[in-house]
Amino acid sequence: MKYKAIFSDFDGTISRSDNTVSEKVKRAIGKYVAAGGRFVLATGRLFSAAYPRALELGLHGKMIVYQGGGIFDIDSKKPCYLNTIETKSAVKLLRGLEKLDFCENLAYFDDKCHCARESEYVDVFCDICGVPSYPAQMPLSDYIEQNGIKPVKVLSLMMPERTEEFLTYGRKLAGGEMTFVRSHKSVVEILPEGINKGAAVKRLCAEFGLDRSEVICMGDSENDASMFPCAGLAVAAGNAMPALKEKADLVGVSNDEDFAAWVIENYAMR
Repeated sequence: MKYKAIFSDFDGTISRSDNTVSEKVKRAIGKYVAAGGRFVLATGRLFSAAYPRALELGLHGKMIVYQGGGIFDIDSKKPCYLNTIETKSAVKLLRGLEKLDFCENLAYFDDKCHCARESEYVDVFCDICGVPSYPAQMPLSDYIEQNGIKPVKVLSLMMPERTEEFLTYGRKLAGGEMTFVRSHKSVVEILPEGINKGAAVKRLCAEFGLDRSEVICMGDSENDASMFPCAGLAVAAGNAMPALKEKADLVGVSNDEDFAAWVIENYAMR
């Protein structure tokens, strides 16, 4: 088997537009793993949100979560690696973002999704992820400061037409200390500089003793781009953001056309 490991995003890559996973994709992943391949999810989700989907796919071993901010063992449910944002840095970032009137900010800590207050944006996002939200009933910056919290990541929700404005503002605010990436046309995720899916893939490849030539990475959004230099074959789904397609070695069918199965059947099992 030329490709001994596949690192794959979940939402929009493995899952269809309706958030389901086809039986064809499940069978293909099972066949690849049974043949000796490692199939590793690399998602921005909380571990608690990703865990049921990993079980649905029949996966064991390591899983990348929090956009690369964490690596968990599926079977023990324990973190093998967990990076956090210092309290002062998180407070400074959130205080700046809270000045904007067009976004809702979330913070991930204690493997839960925390928000300032309930809102339609937050409810829709959490419904898709299959997790509840935990409103602080005060600005998140105040809650994090008062409780000395070190979040794993910050995430902001907004209308798609405001993301460029948000990115320009946020990057200037952070002054190079944070990485801002879009994981969806309406979602921007924020982590410390150098923390991303690609760094987590490198960490696991070193642990597994894998050369980059033995690895496939696949995804659909800009936040998946950091994985592509780690792969011998980088594949973007047909529904992927244009910026990701430009960085891919190959563009496949869409997630609604069983993209993950297409990659496994046509490349990973050859």
